[in-house]
Amino acid sequence: MDVSIQQISKKFNIDNIHRAKYFAWIAIMLESLLIVLNIVQNKATWNYYLLFYILLLVFSALFLVLLYVLDKRFYHYKLMKIAIWSYYWFTLMWGASITLLDQSSYGQVTAYLINLLGIAVMYHVRLKYFILLQSIPTFYLLGGLLIVQPDSAIVFAHFINIALFIVISVVGSYFIYRGYYKMFEQEQLLLQKNNQLTFVNSDLQLLATHDELTAIPNRRGLYDYVEATMGEEPRHITAVLLDIDAFKYFNDYYGHLEGDKVLQEVAAILKELAGEHYFVARFGGEEFIYLMFDVERKTTMHFANKICNVVEQRRIQHKASPFFPYVTVSIGIATNPFCKKDDLHQLFQDADTALYRAKKAGRNRAELSI
Repeated sequence: MDVSIQQISKKFNIDNIHRAKYFAWIAIMLESLLIVLNIVQNKATWNYYLLFYILLLVFSALFLVLLYVLDKRFYHYKLMKIAIWSYYWFTLMWGASITLLDQSSYGQVTAYLINLLGIAVMYHVRLKYFILLQSIPTFYLLGGLLIVQPDSAIVFAHFINIALFIVISVVGSYFIYRGYYKMFEQEQLLLQKNNQLTFVNSDLQLLATHDELTAIPNRRGLYDYVEATMGEEPRHITAVLLDIDAFKYFNDYYGHLEGDKVLQEVAAILKELAGEHYFVARFGGEEFIYLMFDVERKTTMHFANKICNVVEQRRIQHKASPFFPYVTVSIGIATNPFCKKDDLHQLFQDADTALYRAKKAGRNRAELSI
C-alpha cells in the first residue's frame, strides 16, 4: 500500500510550524528577561549583548507575525516552510555570534550549543537538510573562533565540544525524524485503511439497498427511504405500483436474458420520469413502485398515465403478448392522507388491489384504489 510522501511532508511541515511558534515565544520571553537583567546590571548602558537580545526578540516577533499572515490569509505552507528554515538558520547564526562575543569575557560556546540542541529537538527534517542548516553557522563559528580567541588550547577544546555536540545533534535529529516519519506513515496507512473500509461499507450498503440488475433501490432500499423520510408524524403518501404486462410470456418467448434487458429499460424510464421529485424502486420481479409525498390524486393519475404512454411509445416488441404487440405496464394507485409507518403495508396492499383492477380492465392503464 503506497503512502503519499506529500501528505507526510505536509504533516511534518504543520508540526514544525507549531513547534516553531513555541520556540519563538520562548525566545521572546527569554530575551525579554535578559534585556531587563542587562539594563539593570549595566545601568541602562548600551552594549553589544543588549543589541543581540533585542535583535532576536524583534526577529522572533516578526517571525510570528509572518506565520500568522501566511496561515490566515494565504494558506501557503511552502512559504511557511521557507520562513521556518530562515528563522532557525538566523537563530543558529545568532547563537554563533553571541558565542564569538562571549570569547572576550566568558570564553564559552554554551550559547551556540544550546541553540544547536534546541534546533535538533524542535525542528524535524531529513538528515541532509539538517546538516545544511547547520553547516554555514558552524563554519562561521569555527572560523570566528580562530580569529577572536587567542588561546589555541581553548580553541581546540571548543572544537572538540562543538564536534561532539554536532554528532549528538545529528544523530538525535536523525532518530527523531525517523521516529516521527514512521508514526506519520502508520497514521497515513491507518487513514487509507479506514477510507477503504468506508468505501467497502458504502459498496455493501449500496448492494444491500439497490437492485443489481436495474441499479435502482430494491424493497429494502424502499423501507430505508421510508425510515429516513417519514418520521413519526402522519404523512400524505401515495403508492404507485406498476407491473409489466404479460412478462411471463415475454420470458418464455424471448428468454430470460432479453427479459432482463426489458426490466433494465423499463427501470431506466421510471427513474428518468421520477427525476428528483419521486422515489422509485423495484418492488419485486417485474413490479416497480413509486412513493410520493403530498401529491394530489389528479396529479398522480396524470403521472401514471404518462408512465403508460412513455413505456408503450418505446415500442419494445412483445410478439408473445395476448394483449398488445409491445411491452406495456399496468398501474395501481393508493393514497393515505394520514399514513404512518405501520400503515404502509396496507397502503401497498391497496395499490396492489388497484393494480389487479387495472389488469382486469384491459391492462396498459392506471386505476385508483377505492
